[in-house]
Amino acid sequence: MTEHVGAGQALPRLVAPARPKNISVLTEDVLSAVAQAVADLGAPSKADLVRHTGLPRSTVSSHVDWLLNRNVLVRVEGEKRIARGRPAEAVALNGHAGWVLAVEMGALKTTAAVVDLAGEVLARRQIELPVSQDPDSYLGSLTDLLHELTEEAAVTAGRAVPPANWVAAMALPARIDTETRTPLRPTIMPTWDGYPVGAAVEERLGCPALLENDCSVRALGEAGFLGPEYLPLISVQIGTGVGAGIVDSSGLIIRGANGAAGDVGHIPYSRGGDALCSCGSRGCVEAVASVPAMLAKIEAAGVTCSDPTLRGSDLLLRLLLEGDPAVTQAIDESAEAIGEVVASLCNVINPRRVVITSALASVGHELLAGVRSAVYSRARPLATKDLVIDYSRLGADVGIAGGYLMGREHLLQPSSIKALRVADPVTG
Repeated sequence: MTEHVGAGQALPRLVAPARPKNISVLTEDVLSAVAQAVADLGAPSKADLVRHTGLPRSTVSSHVDWLLNRNVLVRVEGEKRIARGRPAEAVALNGHAGWVLAVEMGALKTTAAVVDLAGEVLARRQIELPVSQDPDSYLGSLTDLLHELTEEAAVTAGRAVPPANWVAAMALPARIDTETRTPLRPTIMPTWDGYPVGAAVEERLGCPALLENDCSVRALGEAGFLGPEYLPLISVQIGTGVGAGIVDSSGLIIRGANGAAGDVGHIPYSRGGDALCSCGSRGCVEAVASVPAMLAKIEAAGVTCSDPTLRGSDLLLRLLLEGDPAVTQAIDESAEAIGEVVASLCNVINPRRVVITSALASVGHELLAGVRSAVYSRARPLATKDLVIDYSRLGADVGIAGGYLMGREHLLQPSSIKALRVADPVTG
């Protein structure tokens, strides 16, 4: 999947990987469970919801009716039909009930989108906005961008949604303290260490702000697209840095005790030598396998690009397309290093799916083939028995999809769902 979902188009149906096992009798919990089931199933009937949630038919019916009365759900006629008799009425989320402001922060570029509650992308843009600048300047530019996008989204949707029904879901290239919503010692954005990003964004936008590591957000997006049968899942990002996001068999992100889980770029590589890493150590995986490391090797080989304005992944893509053998060699060496660390992850976690997210996915399988070869030669046979290693199926949409899932879950959680309301009916 190389083209991204644009404004006015819907993301593919995404199923929240983690679902509560027990639903209490409190109305908010049942409302949340029913709404989340509608989100996962797409356009279910009440009978579908009874089967999915395990709740009594009368409970499902009364809570669906409550959500319909507040226009959080809408009726979708003709979507379901029983074996005999009249068609069963189906329901779906009303996109106008809430907006997710999904943000994917990269070292050089930032992608932002406004996605409605039903998963339609209403506005989307990628801009040059490096995280190397100070947090206040960056967040000022980001806030301006998001306000522009919400204005575009109102035009696309034909109506605006009040900020009280927005949630910002942000993917940062850093490990996150989820309690304080601050970055933790980020190597590529050191001035952000301990900065109160969550509180600052909430003050600027007037809506809740959710923060998560970018690799974890991509893992969540991919897990939501593929479904629970592909869990546990590991997503490995190869960009300015190298990192991993892990979704366990219950559909939950593994963050570790202090938010450091998945920081695989700073694991020593057996052939790393004295290559200096951004963390200050030598021989880390990131020091030999990241995009800057590959570009440094290519430059050392005397290879130059025909377009001097390109940087980062864009430059690496162009060099690969221009076909110099030194470029392929640099990618092969990166794949070997990534494969070594992924093999260790497989021995420890035993995932069903390993997803590689990289700009190189759009032009060939050299990187993927090298990672696969290294993993299958190094990992234990039982750890790879049912393993699939592939590029992301969502491509450029994986981060936005993960952010949408984070935001959708927040809007539909028990503490939030009663605040959702659409003033007048909007039919599906």
